[in-house]
Amino acid sequence: MSHKSLNPAVPGRPKRVAIVLSNPGISTTTGWPVGFWWAELAHPYFTFTYEAATNLHSKFVEFYQAGKLCAALCHGVALLRYARLPDGTPLVAGKTVTGFANVEEDFADQAVWDMGALTKDKHVMPWRIEDELKKLGANYIQAGLWKGFAVRDGNLVTGQQNFSGGETADLIVETLGR
Repeated sequence: MSHKSLNPAVPGRPKRVAIVLSNPGISTTTGWPVGFWWAELAHPYFTFTYEAATNLHSKFVEFYQAGKLCAALCHGVALLRYARLPDGTPLVAGKTVTGFANVEEDFADQAVWDMGALTKDKHVMPWRIEDELKKLGANYIQAGLWKGFAVRDGNLVTGQQNFSGGETADLIVETLGR
């Protein structure tokens, strides 16, 4: 371990990393089987099952308020729709964030429609991260269709989608120090 810049996010506190992965066995939106495989750590495929995961909401907020570096990538950013500070304020209010973009949701929907996997009255995801985070007062930004991109606002790091794993990791390493 390097002793250079032990924790530039919160000097004086040792570095710790908690990695949380959460997926259902079957997508509640499409009915397709999903699951977890190790590659998801870098390229996650999350479905929107976070609403009921109140313990995950509170743990993420607890880490955030303690000054710990908190990161979400791709559809994992959906968690931020539900993360509330103790006073009820959305954690993302006033924060610059990214996540799976509307242009990428449009692309995914068109792909499954073209394959005939879903009818055009159905979408792969029941709601869109970009729209919902903006409604909560976040400054949502993105780099365009399938472009690797991540952003840090204080101790919150978010990555746009699965091609953003490297950029997200770079921000985490840069913040924590090597």
